[in-house]
Amino acid sequence: MKIQARMAVLALALFSMADAHSGPSAPATVARHGCDTPTAEETDAARSRREAFEAAMRSQAIPGAQLVHTRGGISEAYCHGVLNNHGAAKVGDDTVFQAASLSKVVAAYIALRLVDAGKLDLDTPLWDYWHSPRTRDNPLARRITARMVLNHTSGLRNWQISPSDPAIDRTPLESKFAPGEHYAYSGEGFYLLQRTLEHITGLRWNALAAREVFSPFDMPSSSYLTASGFDARTASGHGKDGTPEPDRVFAWENTAWTLVTNAHDYDNFIQRALYRGEGLKPATHALMSAPSSDADDPASPRPADPFIAWGLGVGLQDADGRRLVWHWGDNPGFKAFFMLDPASGESLVLFTNSENGPGTYRQVLRAFMGPGSYPAVDWSSSQD
Repeated sequence: MKIQARMAVLALALFSMADAHSGPSAPATVARHGCDTPTAEETDAARSRREAFEAAMRSQAIPGAQLVHTRGGISEAYCHGVLNNHGAAKVGDDTVFQAASLSKVVAAYIALRLVDAGKLDLDTPLWDYWHSPRTRDNPLARRITARMVLNHTSGLRNWQISPSDPAIDRTPLESKFAPGEHYAYSGEGFYLLQRTLEHITGLRWNALAAREVFSPFDMPSSSYLTASGFDARTASGHGKDGTPEPDRVFAWENTAWTLVTNAHDYDNFIQRALYRGEGLKPATHALMSAPSSDADDPASPRPADPFIAWGLGVGLQDADGRRLVWHWGDNPGFKAFFMLDPASGESLVLFTNSENGPGTYRQVLRAFMGPGSYPAVDWSSSQD
C-alpha cells in the first residue's frame, strides 16, 4: 500500500521536524501586515502577490475573501470584496467567515492535547469513555477509536442525518464497514468524538475550544457558536450566481463544521499549533502529520489518490518533491482551504464567501507557495 511506502521516508523527516519545533530555536511570526490599501512602500513582490490574489478572486466572481500567507516569520494579509453582494461593507482583517471543515483540524489538536494529558488514548474505543446513545445498538460503531475518527477510518457515513437537524443527537449511527477497514471521510465521526470529549472533560465544546485553542493562540474572532458580537463583521455566503445565502445561526456546536473565524486567527493556529506544535509533546505533534490512513475510498477512487494520505485530522499531499499538510472547507456559500509546508513553516489560509471558491485554489497556491500540480485541490474538489 502507498501508506507503507511513505512511512519510512516521512518518519525521519517528522522526527527531525518535531525535534526542531520543540525548542526555543523554533521560528516565530515576528511581523504581520494587514490587508489595508497598499502603500507606496509595498515591495514589487508583495504587489505582485496582491495582484495575483485579486485576479484569482475576480476570475471566479468571488464576492469576498481573506488570505493570509506566512513565510520566513512574516505574515501578509490580503482582503477582497464585500461581506454581502447586497451591501457595501468591505471585507477587512476582522471579517468573520464560516470555516466549514477546517473546524475538524482544531478538533484534532484538542484531542491530541487530551492524549498528552492522559485523559484519552488514541486506540481505546470511544464507547469505553462514554456510552453514546447513537452507537448503543451498533456493535461495529462501539469499536470506533479516536485514531479512527481522526484518520477517517471509523466506517461511519459523512452524515447520518443533516448536521443542522436538532434530531442528530438521537439518531442512531449506521456503519458502512468495520472500523479500521479503510478510509471514508466522516463528519459524524468527529461529532461522536466531540461528544465523547465533552463527557471526559465536563465542558461544552466551545468552552473546551476556548480553553485549549482560542485563548492560548490569540483567536478572539473564533467560535463554534454564532456570536452576536460578530454580527456587523460576519460575511454572508453566496451561490454560484452571486446571490446571497440566508444567514445561518449555529445554535449548538459541531466540531465538524460550525467554526466561525478569520484568516488572522486561523493563521495563528496553523503557525503555533500545526507548525510549531505548541502545547503538544514532540512525539504527539509528529503523529498529527504522519500518514495514518491512505485516504483511498474504494467506493470512489480518484486520479489524485496516489498523492494523498491522511494524518490525524489533516490531509497530506506528497507531490513535486515536497510534502504539504492541508485541509479544505465546504459549507453552503462558503469555501476555505489551507496548506502548510511542515519543513519551512510557510503556510496559506484562504476563506471565501462563495460557492466558486474552489476555482481559485490552484491559482492562489501557485502565486503564493510556488509552482506545482497541487493534487490536493483535485482530490478535495472530487469529494461528495
